[in-house]
Amino acid sequence: MENYNLLVTYHPNRAGLAEREVRRRVEEAGGSIAELESSCISGVFCIEVSGDAKQIVSNIREEFREDPGTLTHTYHWMPVDRWVKATVDEMTEAAQELAEGIGEDERWMMHMHKRRHDMTSEELVLALTEPISKGKVDLRRPDKIIAVEVLGGMAGMSLVTREQIIDANQLRQQVGTPKFY
Repeated sequence: MENYNLLVTYHPNRAGLAEREVRRRVEEAGGSIAELESSCISGVFCIEVSGDAKQIVSNIREEFREDPGTLTHTYHWMPVDRWVKATVDEMTEAAQELAEGIGEDERWMMHMHKRRHDMTSEELVLALTEPISKGKVDLRRPDKIIAVEVLGGMAGMSLVTREQIIDANQLRQQVGTPKFY
């Protein structure tokens, strides 16, 4: 999984439409797809894009803000800096390493999507954030986000800004268009 640097969620019944949307948006954002696979979790693509996945997602997000109709079959877009086993110890170590990118005066939060893991999301977030002592936690307006996507036995993790991830429904609300699921 280490070669995948982007995760995109979609409705499992619309995999074909979602894949076409991903390919089109990545290309329009200046990237190309080296590999696109359905993950072990229904409704999640694991993608290897050429170039900077964070910049590609940022470009797609900017286009979406101008035209919310550009994303109709995909929901969340998250660049991945690194993959680790989905154990508390390995994820905590990775979170601490990612937190080195948070400045002392910066606000931050952890954003987690968890699929097929024994612990609750709350338990995992508490375990992973407890040892981080940099910056200040701010769940409303963070400067940085430690993003965690748990897919069964593996977790994709990254340190991003709000502009480097996409939650299509949240963006729809910001621009005043209806949400879809």
